[in-house]
Amino acid sequence: MGFQFFDHTADLAVDLTALTAGELFGEALAAFTEALTEGERIEERVERRFELASTALDLLLVDWLGELLYAFEIEELLFRRAEVEITGGGVARSEGEVRLAAVAHGEPRDEARHPIKVLIKGITYHGLEVAEDPDGGWRGRVIFDI
Repeated sequence: MGFQFFDHTADLAVDLTALTAGELFGEALAAFTEALTEGERIEERVERRFELASTALDLLLVDWLGELLYAFEIEELLFRRAEVEITGGGVARSEGEVRLAAVAHGEPRDEARHPIKVLIKGITYHGLEVAEDPDGGWRGRVIFDI
């Protein structure tokens, strides 16, 4: 599956596809990292565990990406990949709490090996989407404020 960036005025938008909701969140990490730097140059030297909860998958996606942004800005950590498990309620806000448990793999930023392509200021709610397709796959859309 994967991710694909597309033009969006003054921001950077990405469409995500995956077979499962957990894999979709993993693709979101990959897209976030690729927006910042060259993801393939990141080595898996550090493991970081994340546990989050929200009222809906789309809001959980923003929280997840916000945690990754915080780790980058405060600790200068870059992640190459993550195993993500999503449990709990469904896509709709009325279906109860949804939870994320993830282990992300990466390393501290090395300026020589991880040149910055663009700095992400935040994750927007504009155009935010997470949905299960009729064929059972998942798709999402998120816009990074740059």
